[in-house]
Amino acid sequence: MKCKRCGSQKLVKNGKREWRQCFICKDCKHQFISEFGRHTKQEEQLAVLLYCLGLSFTAISNILCFHTSTVMRWVKRYTRTNCRKSEPKGKIVVELDEMWNFIHSKKLNVGFGKFFAELPVT
Repeated sequence: MKCKRCGSQKLVKNGKREWRQCFICKDCKHQFISEFGRHTKQEEQLAVLLYCLGLSFTAISNILCFHTSTVMRWVKRYTRTNCRKSEPKGKIVVELDEMWNFIHSKKLNVGFGKFFAELPVT
């Protein structure tokens, strides 16, 4: 195994992160995770498929043994590259109901009923 930054083979184990071995280079002090702990493209696609089937990020991360934020990053990357964001059509109407304000530590409720806001279409 070689250092990813300088190519040196003078490596020392430096703990574990998410069940994967970490190393530190003695020459350039660069820290990295071993190549054997990397994910494959199939694992990434499986995570996206499981998310589309309705599983939560936590459930997927427990199944695939990756961190939740890693699974979330894979799904975000997939949607940015493969899914188009829909544009709203017509008027935009916002309905706000039961707006409450809590003043300091007192439990006094201040609010009103429905409030409609409409943005003009230009």
